[in-house]
Amino acid sequence: MISSWDETKKRTRYHYDNKKIDPLYDTVTNLGSFVPCWQQDLDNIIKKSKSATWRTRGQAGNSRPESELAAEEYDLERAGYGKNYTITNLNWDIPPVLQRISDLFALDDAMNRIHVQVPGQVWNLHLDKLEKWAPDKPDSVLRVQIQLTDWEPGQFWSYGNYQHSMWSAGDVTTFNWQHVPHSTANASLEPRVTLQVTGVQTERTRDFLRTLRSRSPYQLSGIL
Repeated sequence: MISSWDETKKRTRYHYDNKKIDPLYDTVTNLGSFVPCWQQDLDNIIKKSKSATWRTRGQAGNSRPESELAAEEYDLERAGYGKNYTITNLNWDIPPVLQRISDLFALDDAMNRIHVQVPGQVWNLHLDKLEKWAPDKPDSVLRVQIQLTDWEPGQFWSYGNYQHSMWSAGDVTTFNWQHVPHSTANASLEPRVTLQVTGVQTERTRDFLRTLRSRSPYQLSGIL
């Protein structure tokens, strides 16, 4: 049986040394922050989110090859999770205010989804396979995370050997998705809610990233 983990590791430059911190990979990149303006939407976002497994994590109508899903499920079963383990809740219904935020990044072929990881859920260690957005130029693919809730003790993201915590609502981060194994878990008492935006960078993307860094916290006009 083919292992997704074993296969994706082959294309990375990560060191896979549990006792090493390499600042190039064992890190998260802070891009800036937004002034939170989505609080009135949070309850509805959480309420309408649906549980997802590795097999069901995609948007309806965008199915992955069966061979890819089988390889991922093989890793889950050999690690003891079971292939039907719930990794997070997802909400694909993006409120207008969050769509406005996504649009600011000006990514081509943008995919937006909201992760609502409730207590007890674990998205196990893995490597992203985002090269499908731009097979000839994978370096142009960007994935950003916008935290919609403040950090609670017991919530974390791992990027290689770096443990990311203590974020604030509005913080924007990215990471080297091609090479960095990562995971996230919620052992707290509250949901962890994150808007994830993925797509191909444009010149407007790079312009906005410069603006976001210089104007953080960035405030959406007409909201506050």
